[in-house]
Amino acid sequence: MSWGFPVVMCLYIPTETSIPTSHLHISSFLSVPSMAAAGSGSFQDGRIASKRLMMLVALLLVSCCLGHGFGDDDHVEAEGISSSCMESERRALLAIKSDMYDPDNWFSTWTGKDCCGWRGVACDHTTGHVTKLDLRYPYTYTYTYTYDMWDVFYDVKTIGASKVNSSLQELKHLTYLDLSMNNFSHAPVPKMIASLVHLEYLNLSYTMFDGPIPPQLGNLSNLHYLDLHGWNYDDSLHVDDLDWLSRITSLKYLDMSYVNLSKATNWFYIINSISTLEVLHLIYVDLPYVPSPLPTFNLTAIATLDLSGNSNVTSVLRWFSNATSLENLLLSGCRSLTIESVQVALGALLNLKKLDLSDNSLEGEIREILNNGMCADVMGISGGDVPI
Repeated sequence: MSWGFPVVMCLYIPTETSIPTSHLHISSFLSVPSMAAAGSGSFQDGRIASKRLMMLVALLLVSCCLGHGFGDDDHVEAEGISSSCMESERRALLAIKSDMYDPDNWFSTWTGKDCCGWRGVACDHTTGHVTKLDLRYPYTYTYTYTYDMWDVFYDVKTIGASKVNSSLQELKHLTYLDLSMNNFSHAPVPKMIASLVHLEYLNLSYTMFDGPIPPQLGNLSNLHYLDLHGWNYDDSLHVDDLDWLSRITSLKYLDMSYVNLSKATNWFYIINSISTLEVLHLIYVDLPYVPSPLPTFNLTAIATLDLSGNSNVTSVLRWFSNATSLENLLLSGCRSLTIESVQVALGALLNLKKLDLSDNSLEGEIREILNNGMCADVMGISGGDVPI
C-alpha cells in the first residue's frame, strides 16, 4: 500500500514522548519558552524546536491514520463496501450465481470485490448500490417477433435448469432486472420480485415459469417495461384477474403473450386505463369477449398493438378507430375477423405503417385502409385472399 511509509512515521516518532497523543495540543509543540530567554541564535533551542516540529507532523499523521484507516482493505471492514460495490450486495450476487446454469462460463468476470464491474451488473456511481442485473441467457441470436417462437421454446427447454435464489431480494435498489431465456423448470413466478419496488424494467420472458402471475407484481408501480411472455400454448402461465396491473400507471411496454387470460374478464378495461402504454403484445392469450358499450379509447400513446391468435377481437375492433397514434397493428390468426369489421375499425388510422392480417379467412376488398396512402407494410391482404 502507498500508505506504508506514513504508517511507520506514525508508529515510531511519537515514542519519544510519554505524553498520550490524545492529550497533546498543537500549541504545546509550537511554544519554545527557552528560546525567548536565550536568544534566537541558540543552536540547542533550534534543535528542540526542530524535534518538536517533527513530532507535530507525526501527530498529524497519526490522527489521519486513525481517522481514515490505513487503506482500501480497512475501508471495506469498517464500512462494508469496496471501492464501488456494497459488500452485502456482492455476497447476494454470488449466491444468485450459485443457482444459475452456466455451461459457457458466462460468470467468469464475477470475481474480486468490485461487483460493479461484473458482466451484467451495474451500480449507482454515488451510492455503490447495484441497480442493474441482466442475467438473460446468452444465446447467439437476438430474439425478434420474426423469429420462430417454437425454436425459442425448444432452446429454452433444452438448457439446464436454474433457480431464483432468495438473495435476489437483497438487491433492494434494482431498477433493471432481466431473467429472460433461462429455464426455471416450471417453478412459480417468485413473489419476492414484488419487493424490488424501485424496478423500472422487468423481463421474465421465456423463463419456463408455471402457475399464476402473482398479483403482488402490482407493487412495482415504477415499472415502465414489463415482459411476462410465456413459453408455451398449454396455459402454463395464467392470470384470472388483471386488477393488479392498474396500479402500474406509468407502464409503456407490456408483453403478456402466451399467458392465459381467459378468466380475466376485466382485461379490456384494465388495459384501457393505462394511458401511457406505447407497445402492447397479447399474442395467443385467449382474450374473453368484451360486451358493448365500450369505454372511451384511452390509449392515446399506443404505437404497436399485437392481438394475434385471439378469436374474440371483433368486438373491440371499433374501439381501434380512435387509435390515431397507432403505427403497427398485428391481427394475424384471429379467425373471427370479417372484412366489414376490419374496414370500419381501420379506415381512420391515418398513421398506420404496418398491418398484419395474415392467417385470416378474409373475403372481400380493403380499400379504405390502403387508400390513405400511409400503410406501407401490409401482410395478409395480397396473393388473392383479400383483393385490394
